[in-house]
Amino acid sequence: MRTLRFLGALAVTAAAAAPAHAQAVASSSSNEVRDVASPPAARFWDARVGMLAGVADVGDSDGGSIGVTGAYGYHIGDLGLRAELAYYRVGDDSDSSPRRGRGERAAALARYTFVSADPDGSLIAALWGEAGAGYEHVAWNTGGVLDRPDAELAVGLDVGMHRDRDRSQRSRRVGYFMDIRSWIGEGPAVAGAMPSCGGPCTMATTPPRTDISMFFEFGVLWGR
Repeated sequence: MRTLRFLGALAVTAAAAAPAHAQAVASSSSNEVRDVASPPAARFWDARVGMLAGVADVGDSDGGSIGVTGAYGYHIGDLGLRAELAYYRVGDDSDSSPRRGRGERAAALARYTFVSADPDGSLIAALWGEAGAGYEHVAWNTGGVLDRPDAELAVGLDVGMHRDRDRSQRSRRVGYFMDIRSWIGEGPAVAGAMPSCGGPCTMATTPPRTDISMFFEFGVLWGR
């Protein structure tokens, strides 16, 4: 009889412990799956040096432009924040025009990577877009300056390699980039501008004051 009571008590204890054990196992398995499925986002910085080639639109001057750029960015996963500097030519293309000058610009940008290669692999490949705001300073050779804020949009591609991982398992990043970049600003008021029609129209208007500069940018990148 005592043996039967002991076996009965043991069975009841085992039955009570089984759900708790199963819950612990399920919780442990869930945590393991979550850890495997959600690795920490990659963090890295990079610096860039590049060249600009395109059209700088400043009021009624929209001549061809070339320049140089430099930038620094910090990235967490697909998101990044970047600071950018540019120095470039402004003015008319005509040799007879006296309007020539130089532009300087600083900007802060947010980047989102649409598609990228495995961050743990050796290849760097990323398609990204950027949006931000900047401040432009234009100085004309014959006198006068123009200061104004503007907006910036860009889409581009990074290609390169990871090399030489250090003790913290971070690696050097070296490669190339290219992008299409646009600066959008308010043009200066034109004194004495009268409403007119540049072609067939239903209403005469003054010329638009939105300046849109377009550039192709390319260069090298490095970071860790």
